[in-house]
Amino acid sequence: MKKNVLGFLGVRQDEQAQVWLMLATGFFIGIFIATYQVTAESLFLNKLSDQLDKAFLISGVLGIVSTLLFSFFQNRIKFVTLTIASIVLIVLATFGLYYFYHFTEENVQKITLFLMYCLIGPMTAILLLCYWGIFGRLFNFKQSKRIIGWIDTGQLIAIIIANFLIPFTSSFFPDTSNYLLVCNISIVGSLICLLIIAVKFNLARVSSDKSVKEETRFNKIFKDRYIVLLSTFLIVSMVTFSFNQFTFQTLLNKQYPDQRDLTNFLAFFNGAIYALSLFMQLFINDRILSIYGIRISLFVLPVVVALLSLGSVLSGTLLGYDLTNNPQTYIYFFLFVAVTRLFNSMLKDSLENPVYKLLFIPLDSKYRFSIQAKVEGVVNESGRFIAGVFIFLFALAPFFKIIWVPVIVLGLILAYFRVIQNLYQEYKAKIRSKLEHTGELQDRLEIGYSQITTKLETNLHGQDPAKAVFSFKLLEKIDPSKAGSWVNSLMKNSEENCRDYAQRKMNELKGLSVSENYVIRVDNNKVSASNKNILSKNDVDLILTSGGDIQKARIQRLARSLDANDRHYSAELLLHSQNKENIGFPYRVIK
Repeated sequence: MKKNVLGFLGVRQDEQAQVWLMLATGFFIGIFIATYQVTAESLFLNKLSDQLDKAFLISGVLGIVSTLLFSFFQNRIKFVTLTIASIVLIVLATFGLYYFYHFTEENVQKITLFLMYCLIGPMTAILLLCYWGIFGRLFNFKQSKRIIGWIDTGQLIAIIIANFLIPFTSSFFPDTSNYLLVCNISIVGSLICLLIIAVKFNLARVSSDKSVKEETRFNKIFKDRYIVLLSTFLIVSMVTFSFNQFTFQTLLNKQYPDQRDLTNFLAFFNGAIYALSLFMQLFINDRILSIYGIRISLFVLPVVVALLSLGSVLSGTLLGYDLTNNPQTYIYFFLFVAVTRLFNSMLKDSLENPVYKLLFIPLDSKYRFSIQAKVEGVVNESGRFIAGVFIFLFALAPFFKIIWVPVIVLGLILAYFRVIQNLYQEYKAKIRSKLEHTGELQDRLEIGYSQITTKLETNLHGQDPAKAVFSFKLLEKIDPSKAGSWVNSLMKNSEENCRDYAQRKMNELKGLSVSENYVIRVDNNKVSASNKNILSKNDVDLILTSGGDIQKARIQRLARSLDANDRHYSAELLLHSQNKENIGFPYRVIK
């Protein structure tokens, strides 16, 4: 059954073990991400929502530090070692958070809860870098193209299942913090899968020589306008996402003051996001990309977010945005904010991120892995940090109102549009440059091929027999279709050994001596020529002038001979003839 499922998805027999292990790894990581996110968010918003602005800032700092360290070690130690070490640290962190939250005094518990929330972004970023890094090294390029579209399905399904099960397991986990036990079990499961992968399979090594390290330093890569635009796009996207998340989470605690109600709502809400993401990936993404292309695909998210943010501004302005002052109409503002958060997250995960990965294709394959890890890791978390700085500064202003955030998001959407336009233009320029470079490389290869063959052809007439024979062997490997003309050149060499080799090769290529009674020449010191039919000089000249092919006249003469051996020899020669006019001779041979 398992084999049939993977076979239907295009997985070959020798790939199935790797695929199942990657699906299992993604499944456990998905359970961890879902349960940890819901647990940390619901506990924090219920007990420490007044510190949300500080948490966004600290989360950004931790994200930058963690991804910087990951990028630093990526080119210095084996990636599988780095991945296992990262997962072990996350295992220790989750066990530590559970212990300090349950078995320490109240002040330590608050610090633990604050840290638990701040680690959502960094942990998720590191886990995804590990997962996709292992995937890129476990499968080659051709395998990746067949598998990448659905390999994270296990992760998505796990996140959806875990989120929707949380509200139905309240009797087993009356205290939301106990879901950390599920997090601990799931992250240990992913660690076991990665250990099995490390033991059973040799992961492809990404070049870690000094040139790669030097060329992928931040001060080097940001000299490339294209990478600057890639980074700018990611920062604008992350700042927009963080602002929408801040607005949504600020309103949540007011709408759901009860701890368990808040946990259940977040579980259903996050489950809906990932369910819609899976639906988008399976049925809509390919159509959008194939029909409208990369540029329009990138515009989908900002257009949708702009429309919903405009709805948030209008509903908040006309109907009110404060629960205390407008208890009857506040719900419309909350709904617009919630739907904005839902579509922003769903489209970012399902459409924008996969399309964004395609934009790294024009980069040099030698440096792409390292550059992509830095941009999607460090730059992405820098966007979270920038958003955290602005949110922290806004919160310090006593006149700041939550309805300002959707207005700021509308301003960011304008920047979004501008960056996408510039990025797409630069993407086309990069593709064009890469194709032109490839054409130049092909021209150089053809020039080199011509120079090599010319030199080897010259050696065929040289005085050194070993060099001449070796040159012929190389030429035969380079282009077997021209072996006949090159063996003719070698037969004209003045050295006896060269001509002997050429004649044997001619026999091999064209069957001139398939019958041992018919030879081109005989060494009387080795064998008697009394019972051999030696080709005349005229026969040999005809063979040479025809590029080594067997002449029609010769086969015709042998086929009409009264000697049975001649007719037998003509039948053997017919097997090696390229001339279609010789087809009628078998009848004469039989006759």
